[in-house]
Amino acid sequence: MKFFENSRGKILIVAIFTLLLSGCTVPTAESDNASLNYESSTAQVDEEAITGVISSLADGDTYNVVISKDRKLRDGVQLTAGEEITVRLLLVDTPESVGEKAGMPYGDESSSYAKGLLQDKSVTIEFDDGDIKDKYGRYLAYIYVDGKRVQDYLVENGYAMIRYVNEPNTRYLPELKELEAEAEKSGVGIWSIEGYVDKGIGFNEATLTPDLQGIGEDIAEKAQETAEDLFSNTMDSLFDSIDSD
Repeated sequence: MKFFENSRGKILIVAIFTLLLSGCTVPTAESDNASLNYESSTAQVDEEAITGVISSLADGDTYNVVISKDRKLRDGVQLTAGEEITVRLLLVDTPESVGEKAGMPYGDESSSYAKGLLQDKSVTIEFDDGDIKDKYGRYLAYIYVDGKRVQDYLVENGYAMIRYVNEPNTRYLPELKELEAEAEKSGVGIWSIEGYVDKGIGFNEATLTPDLQGIGEDIAEKAQETAEDLFSNTMDSLFDSIDSD
């Protein structure tokens, strides 16, 4: 009996010791797995967590954003809290307001509208399934302010057209096409100028407002008159020279 009692006691001690070991090791395993899951999730683009503040605007469709927290994206791209990045809006294009093409119709208006909408505002950045950067190093994304896509704001108010459609960065293309159709039908913004928006090539830079067209015609007429006067005076001088000889 004592033998069995001792045996039962030893078995009980071993069982308790085993349970204690299990109690110590199981949480550690769960912690390791949680860490691995975290790394796996952040290796994918987590749109909900990528936030920042608009620090400045290059023009109507390109903005500088200060990132709010560290985020690891796909392809080894790392965003760091406090880092300023340049974001180019996906699927839309606004008239140029800076650089060599500055002064295009509705260029300044689109930039002013975007600035009023975004300057110093907190925004959420969402990447699509394709490239997250363009050849200039700018991030390609959708930006949200107050829960709404900036692309939607620009297109529906006639400050941008759909452009640079590259699969698979086309998640919201159907919605934007509906908004563009409504803007075109209403003739707002860029759609108010006949022939200005060419869906095949972008903005028709040769298109001018009526005032500029008038100025251009006056300049051309004056240039033609000056050329004719110069030619006439030259010919008169030549004939006078011949007659004097």
